[in-house]
Amino acid sequence: MNVSGKDILDALKRGNENAIKTLFEAFYRPLCVYSVQITDSIESTEDIVQDVFLRFWEKKIYLSIQENLRAYLFNAVRNASIDYLRQKRPYVMEDIEEFSYLTMEEDIDEEELLREKEKLHLLLQQLPPQEYRVLMSIIVENKKYKEVAEELRISVNTVKTHLSRALKFLRTQQMLRTFFYTFL
Repeated sequence: MNVSGKDILDALKRGNENAIKTLFEAFYRPLCVYSVQITDSIESTEDIVQDVFLRFWEKKIYLSIQENLRAYLFNAVRNASIDYLRQKRPYVMEDIEEFSYLTMEEDIDEEELLREKEKLHLLLQQLPPQEYRVLMSIIVENKKYKEVAEELRISVNTVKTHLSRALKFLRTQQMLRTFFYTFL
């Protein structure tokens, strides 16, 4: 879906209720992927992102956003994810705080990005085939867990486990940011 954040914001401000569906379809998956990097919990991540969308709609936050909808949503999810960690898993806060403030809006030198992409492709080849398929299906192709589970003939929980492992692998290799720049 190639609808810009500005188009979605304009539609919301005009009172177009279908725009919230468009917003959800455009940003839900990338926001979940971003949050899971912080929380390391797919189930909690889904709740966090849904709560951000609910507050956004109920409190009509879209009326006060002037420019960058994407930046607002990613910051809101980052903050909600950190709040979750503070409440549920305070022992991991030191490890995660520095990483969580990296945004997907940062500029990267083009040469460095090219080198990082080459490294990423080599690392992706190291993933077990099913983890790779799950990662690409859910994040890049934006498929639902159930859809991927049916295609691969595995359970939804196994899909979530594969996704979590693949993301953890990329995180340990310090390649998550490059992955998102490349595929989202």
